[in-house]
Amino acid sequence: MKTTIHTLKKEYKDNQTYLNEKQKLFQNLTYHMIEKELHHNDIDINYEEVLNYYNDCKDTDETIAYFDEKYDQQLDRLGEKNEMFDDDALVYYIVKVIEHHEDIHQVPDKNYIASDIIDLIQKDHDYYDLLEQTQSIMKRLIKMKHEKNQDLQNTFSPYGIDLEQFFTRVFQEIDYVEHQGSFLKKIYQLLKELQNEYALSLRYVEIQMDVLSTLTKYTQENLDEEIKELCKNYPQYRFMLYYKIMTTLQQIGNNDLLKKYYQEINTCIPMNEEQKDLLEVIQEIFG
Repeated sequence: MKTTIHTLKKEYKDNQTYLNEKQKLFQNLTYHMIEKELHHNDIDINYEEVLNYYNDCKDTDETIAYFDEKYDQQLDRLGEKNEMFDDDALVYYIVKVIEHHEDIHQVPDKNYIASDIIDLIQKDHDYYDLLEQTQSIMKRLIKMKHEKNQDLQNTFSPYGIDLEQFFTRVFQEIDYVEHQGSFLKKIYQLLKELQNEYALSLRYVEIQMDVLSTLTKYTQENLDEEIKELCKNYPQYRFMLYYKIMTTLQQIGNNDLLKKYYQEINTCIPMNEEQKDLLEVIQEIFG
């Protein structure tokens, strides 16, 4: 049996077969073809209207919800025909319009960001390519429509993505390869912006410290300010931060800054046993 837009649902032996055939049918339809059939069913939607709304919100789900509500009665009548071309056609149409006219790998839309993250998780990538694509994702996350201090982890968990684990995987080898200082500086600033926009776990602070430590190999510009800011916001990480920075300074042979930070950290009083142990390690290694 050849499936057409007017094939009745009851022609299929089960729901899964029907869904598979519908998927194949709409894959082969252009958005112009779908738009024409929607017009035949009193749904006077057009791609310019869809793009205008989408470009205001950059959210596929919100765009679909808006037009679903706008054409609620017409879509109900369309669904009542029980044909292959039913109310789902609106969803296929909107997605096809967006994917035809927009660069989906650049838009700050959580659906396409999630798709790109899944691709990075599932496929092997050159580490520099992985960092470049992660930088792009971070920019899109910052621009993505969200509420201040929104829980980013929960935003992506419905897609099966553990975002914290993803960023941990990306940055766990940051110190083991050569970088351009300017690129690392951009990554560091993006991490700070993410922290400012969203409610993130302390794991992101640890990642931020690792990136700052690696950046210190290439430049010590504004290092004092960055250390002070981190210590002010996350005092529990003070001794670990100094340990990481001082380790890097020792590696690059910057003994003047190493001495300066050694003197600074020795004026600080540990808040717990863990910090006390870290101070002892610092004194043993750098004293």
